[in-house]
Formats: sequence, C-alpha cells, structure tokens
Amino acid sequence: MRALWSQWKMDMLRTVRDRRVFLLTMGMPIAFYFIFIDETNPHLSASAPLWKGYFMVSMAAFGVVGSAVNTLGVRLAAERKSGWVRWFKTTPLSPVAYALSKILTQLVLSLLIVAAIFAVAHFDQGVTLKGEKWAEILGWLWIGSIPFAALGVVIGFFGNAAQILGTLVYLTLSFLGGLWTPISTMPSPLQPVARLMPTYRFAAPAWAILENKPVAINDVLILGVYAVLFIGLAALAQKWQDARPDL
Repeated sequence: MRALWSQWKMDMLRTVRDRRVFLLTMGMPIAFYFIFIDETNPHLSASAPLWKGYFMVSMAAFGVVGSAVNTLGVRLAAERKSGWVRWFKTTPLSPVAYALSKILTQLVLSLLIVAAIFAVAHFDQGVTLKGEKWAEILGWLWIGSIPFAALGVVIGFFGNAAQILGTLVYLTLSFLGGLWTPISTMPSPLQPVARLMPTYRFAAPAWAILENKPVAINDVLILGVYAVLFIGLAALAQKWQDARPDL
C-alpha cells in the first residue's frame, strides 16, 4: 500500500508539472464547449439553457475520454519506450500497483476536467442545477470513466503508434458516440452505430440526470461490459509483455 501511495503521488506530480498536457487536456473540451454553444448554433433558438447544459455534459465526457484514451495511452507508451517500465520490474512495486497508480491518477484528472467544465458552464454560461444534480452528474462521469482509463492502458502497449491510434480512437468514439452532436441529428445509418459506442453509454446517464429522466439500466450494463472487455484486454496485453524478455 505504501508503494502504491508513493507511486501515485509521483504520477500526480509529473502530471501537474507537465503544463502542456495538463492545459491541453482541459483546454480542448472548454474550447469545444464555447464553439458548440455559440449563439449562431441553430439549436440555441429552441432551448438555450437546456442546450448549454447538454453540451456541458457532452464536453465533460469528451474531455474525460480524451484524457484517458489519448493522454494516458501516450504517456504509458513513452514510459515503456524510455525503459521506465523495465526499471520498475527491478523494484518491489508490483505490476498491479503500477497499473492502479495510473488509474488513480487518471481518476483525479477526470474529476478536475469535469469540475472545470462545470465551472465554465455555470459561471460563464449561466447553467444552473440543484446541488444534488451537479453531484450526481459529476459522480457518474467520474465512475463511468474507468472503462476509458482501461482502454488508455491498452493503447499504451502500442508503442510508437500509441499517439496516432489514441487520437483516432478518441475522435472516432467522440463523434460516433454523439458527444459532438446529438445522435438524433446524425444520418439515419449512423444512429444505430452511435448507440453501440461506449461514449454514448457513458454520456447518456448524465444527459438523463440533467433532463430529470430515469437512468436507463441498459446504459450502465453496456458500459459495464465495455469495462470488463477493456480491463481484460489490458490484462492480456500485460501478460504478453511480461512474456517478452526484451520489454
């Protein structure tokens, strides 16, 4: 436990000190939020407050997924390439503790991203919710980010291709999952595909909470299946790496 705590603190310090990654992780979803709620957006004429709240949730999810899939994956790939992971194998720190420290760091970063988007939406765009609604949406987006952290770990095993792959996965999941535009406005052939995306199942419960609707159990179950799948892939990738003496 002490080794895990020390590794987590070190990971957090490294993340905070990397201002470029830290600011980009938070800056991109905030910038996209302002773009999507621009006054020229035709959806605003119908229901501006609801639309601003809808995209608040969308961009919070967008930022969390980007940080987990892209940023985490690239950092893990860089650590493996630099020999950092090989060095850890010579220390008492177990592979499980190493992976847990990364996931814990990612969970803290996800919490900060969601809080930042909420602050912008509330103080700059006038999005107002009851206290419990803020807490429920934040709590779901935080817990629901775990599958994407596991996916980021998987992408980290792709070495030099991790950055390109992470970006492609991140943007594809965001677009097809309805984080950039409601799936009802997508072409009809894409709508069934969108509902299969883990990003849609991640954001849908938060949208439901925002609109005072019951959370669909299918969204939670399907995201849970994705979590098991991604964690399983991460475990298999780790087992494959451990079997290779050159890694």
